[in-house]
Amino acid sequence: MLKNLSFRSRLLLSFWGVLFLALLLPSLYYRQILSADIEADTRANAVRQLNLAYWLSSQEQPFKTVASLQQWCKTLGDHLEIRITFVAADGTVLADSKVAFSRVPAMDNHANRPEIIQAYKEELGTSSRYSTTLGRHLIYAAREIDARGIIPSGVIRVAVPFSEVRKRLDNLSKNFIFIIVLTFSATIFLSYLLVRQLEIPIQRMIRAAEAIESGDYRERIRRYPGKEFSPLAQAINQMAERIDDHIKTITEQKQQLGAILDGMSEGVMVLDSNGKIKTTNKALSIIIPDLSTAVGRRPLEMVRSHELQRACDQVISGDHESELQPLRLEIFLGPGRVFEVNIVQLGCQEEGIGAIVVFHDISELKRLEKVRRDFVANVSHELRTPLTSIKGYAETILTEGSEDSESAREFLEIILKHSNHMSNMVDDLLQLARLEAREQSIEFKSVNAVDALNSAWLDCSSLAGERSINLENLLPEEGVLVRADSEQLEQVFRNLLENAVKYGPLGGTVTIACDFDPVMATFQVTDQGPGIPIQDQPRIFERFYQVEKDRANHNDSTGLGLAICRHIIQNHGGRIWVESPPQGETRGSAFFFTLPLVRE
Repeated sequence: MLKNLSFRSRLLLSFWGVLFLALLLPSLYYRQILSADIEADTRANAVRQLNLAYWLSSQEQPFKTVASLQQWCKTLGDHLEIRITFVAADGTVLADSKVAFSRVPAMDNHANRPEIIQAYKEELGTSSRYSTTLGRHLIYAAREIDARGIIPSGVIRVAVPFSEVRKRLDNLSKNFIFIIVLTFSATIFLSYLLVRQLEIPIQRMIRAAEAIESGDYRERIRRYPGKEFSPLAQAINQMAERIDDHIKTITEQKQQLGAILDGMSEGVMVLDSNGKIKTTNKALSIIIPDLSTAVGRRPLEMVRSHELQRACDQVISGDHESELQPLRLEIFLGPGRVFEVNIVQLGCQEEGIGAIVVFHDISELKRLEKVRRDFVANVSHELRTPLTSIKGYAETILTEGSEDSESAREFLEIILKHSNHMSNMVDDLLQLARLEAREQSIEFKSVNAVDALNSAWLDCSSLAGERSINLENLLPEEGVLVRADSEQLEQVFRNLLENAVKYGPLGGTVTIACDFDPVMATFQVTDQGPGIPIQDQPRIFERFYQVEKDRANHNDSTGLGLAICRHIIQNHGGRIWVESPPQGETRGSAFFFTLPLVRE
């Protein structure tokens, strides 16, 4: 029950209880001692009075009648203000100073009175009790006495009134109780005021502690309830300061860690000791969509990879070969999406081992590796084919001689053609390498795209004439001013136009159009050819990538033109892409590229 009371209530009740006991116990003890002392003094007085009456009775002449004994008892009792009683050996009352002589024979037998029984045993007997005869509380003292005249031997007894003493004791007790109650009440009131004064600074300490507990570490205790509480208040203030410093440090570290995690291009997933996701960074939300419900779930629920889940469980359980080295694996999260995953232990055995899972996107690296492999294979093929022709025709000329000048001329023309093809391929490779390494300087200036287009079409006019291909120029007559390198822009147009002419139908049309927004110009080169299969479209800008059905028909192509276009446009801050067939058409291809406009 006390547990449900406030500190103030418990303090007051405890103090009042101690005070009550401190006042009551001495009071009871003092009253008991005082009562015992008074009763002892009264008994001693009764004994003295008894001895006096005994001595006076021995000085008197033997009583001749019982009436004379009654008169002596009454006279002496009135003089001494005591009650004197003579009791025969058989307990019969012979005389009593406080009882009329005529009533004495009717008094009860006193043989069983305690003082009388004690007097016969020890010569002196005392007792204290209420007298029904007198209706008063008396202290009795009795002594054995010898026979005197007609008076037989028996006991002389005196009774001293004790009622008045008890009244004084009762009055004294009442006064003492009143004083105790008054003192207790005053003390209760003063203690209540004192506790109230003590409670105010304690409440301040409590409010400060509550504020600190709720996270307000700036709260301080300014006033102390006393020097006894000063160490506690100072300890609370110091604790608040240290916690505030720790929180600031932790907050700064958390912010720094959050900034680092959010600034990472790698996806990060933190697991607890149970293998559940605790937190993720922004990069992971790009890698794995719908991470809003990831916290508290297992990695398998977010990434459908049993291999990843097994690896996480292995690291958390500490079963992998080296706890100091991360566990690495590669997982696939969709077509063309490859990630290297590093899993590292986090924490210690006592605190529960968790793990950090880092997702590194190696899709581009894998793609580049494939491009490199394809490049080597394509270069080998592209160089081997003309070299084989050159070698074969050269050997033929050497073995057969030059008797047939017409055949020799034909062979030499073929050798020259393939040599030129290899020369063009080497030139394109070198240019592509310079573009990729950004070694080729770019002179950005205001260039009219119409001029670059006309120059490029002039270079393609011979091939266009052979195939009766017409150019439909939909660019504005006033021209389109873009920020570019004129030679490289001309090369982009030339490569796109050559492809459009090569792959377009005889007598077809190549269309050039342009669209604008406030910043960029979007150019469109459209042909009427067979189009590009959808599965080939993502790769046509790779080096040496050609649609297989067209490789044999156009073996004079180096396979690097679109790759060169892509790098040129990217270096200019634009982008290039293809739509095949174009929107609203059933055949043909449309190549788009963007360039920044010149702001006037």
